[in-house]
Amino acid sequence: MNTNYSIQNQFKDWWMPALGGAILVFLSLFMLFSPKFTFIGLSILFGWYIFISGGFNLAFGIRSRKFFQGSIWYTIFGLIEMTIGTILLFKPALAAETLILFLGVWLAFMGTSRMSFSFVLKKMEIRNWWWTFIGGLLTLLLSIYVIINPIVGVITTVYLVSLSILIIGILSMGFGWQLKKLNIEIINQ
Repeated sequence: MNTNYSIQNQFKDWWMPALGGAILVFLSLFMLFSPKFTFIGLSILFGWYIFISGGFNLAFGIRSRKFFQGSIWYTIFGLIEMTIGTILLFKPALAAETLILFLGVWLAFMGTSRMSFSFVLKKMEIRNWWWTFIGGLLTLLLSIYVIINPIVGVITTVYLVSLSILIIGILSMGFGWQLKKLNIEIINQ
């Protein structure tokens, strides 16, 4: 068996992650330069996410009622989530406000947890533990600002998502090109 050929065959589709990455880069740039449409789209996705999550919780609660004692809670929360998701889908402005509030609360949680973790690092005598504390404090302050000033929440949401997609796209393209390079090296052996 020719191992070079089998390895080479495994990397012949190097273009797939590269193309997927290029599409993500294009999408992220569109999102960065169209923040209004991006935020509206994210708000709609947020409503759908809550609705679908509720559907799965409801289905799990119903299907597991005979062997899972706490299944009633999944059923109840599933119904609540589906109701909230439906309301958010029919009231996009409310979905947008909820998304901003969700982001603010999530950032507050992340900031507080980072600050708490910094004291664990301090107890472990890790040098520069205070960087984690400062990062957590800044995140907590940003969360307050996002909640108080919704425009900051919109901008933060759009740019966090857009930049994350941009980074993933660049990394996917790089992975594809690395596979192509490996493929060429295998061929030239």
